[in-house]
Amino acid sequence: MRTIQENFEVNIRTIKEKLPKSSQIDIDEDFCLMDIQYDKRQENFGYPCRLDGNVMLFCISGSIGLSVNLNDYEIKEGELIICTDGDIVKVSRPETSGAESWHFVMLAMSHRFASDLRIDFKRILNEGIIPLNTPVIRLTETVREILGDHLKLIAKIASDKGELYKDSVRSLVSSLVSVLGSQWFAEVGNMKAMNRAGKDSRSNHKRLIFEQFQRLVSENYSQQRQMAFYADKLCLSPKYLSKLIKEVSGKPAPEWIDSYVMLEAKHLLKYSNMPIKEIVYRLNFSNQTVFYKYFKAHTGMTPTDYRNS
Repeated sequence: MRTIQENFEVNIRTIKEKLPKSSQIDIDEDFCLMDIQYDKRQENFGYPCRLDGNVMLFCISGSIGLSVNLNDYEIKEGELIICTDGDIVKVSRPETSGAESWHFVMLAMSHRFASDLRIDFKRILNEGIIPLNTPVIRLTETVREILGDHLKLIAKIASDKGELYKDSVRSLVSSLVSVLGSQWFAEVGNMKAMNRAGKDSRSNHKRLIFEQFQRLVSENYSQQRQMAFYADKLCLSPKYLSKLIKEVSGKPAPEWIDSYVMLEAKHLLKYSNMPIKEIVYRLNFSNQTVFYKYFKAHTGMTPTDYRNS
């Protein structure tokens, strides 16, 4: 029988429901700290979903594959990844042979919680992903120790739920993000210095445009599939933008747009009870016939056959 997942989006509440409750320390539906070791319940995250909130995932041991906005990453021991509000994320199932060593700490917070801290995760990431070319960072030994100390104190205060505990947790989270941000920007600075010392700045500029294009597509693909829309947003001609995207990523720009559309279409067909006519409306197709032709051209199957497969 098909797993039912009504929404493409997941928020703090959804994450809490999917992971063992004994591993969670939370503040309402705005914040959650989780100590996670693999069990089969985490296979529920094997489908792509859009984040409604911000997540920091730190690997204590083992490794895991993570797709963020259709880019694949592997997070290994000592590494941390930040995923932000609106990102499309898919977790790969860990290899059974190494499942016993799979250990992560996850800190998840709502957009409201992050806003109260005056932390703009997207700005932090956008300023770093271009030169570093990844949202993953390997923490220094000192920063790992600081991370561990902060998480222990957050867990202790949040568990006790004493007077003003919410304010105390917010202050600690803000302090922790500042420490992580310091290492992040230090590495960004080093990479920029290397680029100034001899690397081609034009390639970095093209990479920046590609990242901006990806972000625009992730936010607008359900309503906009025409290159002219994205080219206009980036103040470029459709022809030049298409050439640049192919040069940087190896994949034509329309394929990136189609990839996002197909990702959500497949998800809704497999993991929801949403009628196909509603999926057609949600993804802004003019009618079911057009959607059927589009879907079959990309998969070789009709939406109905795919849902029943």
